Amino acid sequence: MYIVRHAQPANQEPGYTGGPNYPLGKLGLEQAACVGEQFANWLPLDVIYSSTLQRALQTAEAIHRRRSVAWYVYPALSETDRRGWPLMRELVGAGSYEHHAEEAAANKAAQSEHYPLLSKLGELFPGVQTGGNFDWPDIWQPALEAETREKTYDRARRVMATIRKIHEGTDVTIAIVCHAAFGSVMLNDLLGCDPCDHNRFSFSHAAIARVDIEDDGAVSLRLLNYIGHLRQDMVTEGVEFQ
Repeated sequence: MYIVRHAQPANQEPGYTGGPNYPLGKLGLEQAACVGEQFANWLPLDVIYSSTLQRALQTAEAIHRRRSVAWYVYPALSETDRRGWPLMRELVGAGSYEHHAEEAAANKAAQSEHYPLLSKLGELFPGVQTGGNFDWPDIWQPALEAETREKTYDRARRVMATIRKIHEGTDVTIAIVCHAAFGSVMLNDLLGCDPCDHNRFSFSHAAIARVDIEDDGAVSLRLLNYIGHLRQDMVTEGVEFQ
């Protein structure tokens, strides 16, 4: 299983004036092409899963162009606001978390013009299939707002359990295209580490990690933050490491 962080988004390059759910920038598109080239050289690859955020979709698309395998999109692979976890913890303790979460979801729903419906992503990204293994609403982004750390780790466990169940008993190579914080959470949980608020496992933009999962459930980390497909001047971490 490869876990891939999206390439650099446009909001981390000078002059960005767009809204949320930002696309890849100029450098990000170059990085994504290099990721696609790397997966063209790495055999085999059987299936791609990606987040529904545009920067991850465009990165996954670059892989899909080079490897015509099944490509499924899951909102459950989208990014979390890990910097917000301490505040969420305080709100839970104060008894005001539910009200805050409802307001955050409503505010995100009001930005729906920036977030295509889940059912429309196949029109925007040819080859995309919406996985039927999660009961996720067509307006998918509000449910991801104001997550606590516990909710994020639970989401990571559920999506990983779903993917593992789909491919149970098969010898399959998977690429999951997601995000820095959520990718770290997935690795953290797969490797049996204690939950933490920081990114225990680092990902540069367009970086790749690899874990091997055996039939008996044993997990071994084989690559972390691999950027051998990028020239040195193309390596970026992220203005806010998000």
